[in-house]
Amino acid sequence: MTTKNRREREREKMRRRILDAARQLFVKEGFDNVSLRRIASRIEYSPAALYRYFRNKKEILSALREEGFASFVERQERSRERFPDPLERLRAGAREYIRFALAEPDHYHLMFSTSCGQVDLDGEWAASSLRSFNMFRDLVIECAATGRFGEVEPDAMVFALWGQLHGLVHLIATGQMAALSNGADLDALLDRIIGFGLRPGLGNQQSTPEEERR
Repeated sequence: MTTKNRREREREKMRRRILDAARQLFVKEGFDNVSLRRIASRIEYSPAALYRYFRNKKEILSALREEGFASFVERQERSRERFPDPLERLRAGAREYIRFALAEPDHYHLMFSTSCGQVDLDGEWAASSLRSFNMFRDLVIECAATGRFGEVEPDAMVFALWGQLHGLVHLIATGQMAALSNGADLDALLDRIIGFGLRPGLGNQQSTPEEERR
């Protein structure tokens, strides 16, 4: 191994230590409550030396968020390859979203439970998050184009489905779904919930005058 390769490997190892320490602290204590000095102390490193790797705390969080989305996009890609039918891909994607959130709770928290003002939303740090959203939106548009959902605005459907999945993750992660589902098989229940969210013809439903007055 050359001296250059050794230096690069050592640099990557230190960068990994910084990211791992920051991820644990951000999740446990909250982004606003964690300083660069606190991160440096966690790995017994000089606070000033952290600037060799990251410009500021915002860049560290942005790197962690990008890392999480890159892993999530890889899962989405695999799901897309398995299901040629758009509706089945949407169902599979919904299940994958929940599986990812439960398997990677720290990354999921930093991806979806931190403020957009706390991260960089341009350039390299946002590449995977934008790709993930655009893949989801494109799939919803493809499903809507089949006519299954009637007349529906794609963006409304995107955020409705995303909100449903995000809420489900919270209910599962906090144990509320298990506690209140009367011993139901959660996997089967989730399939029925996803099916309910994707039931056909919703866009054609018209509210009655009485419903509109409520």
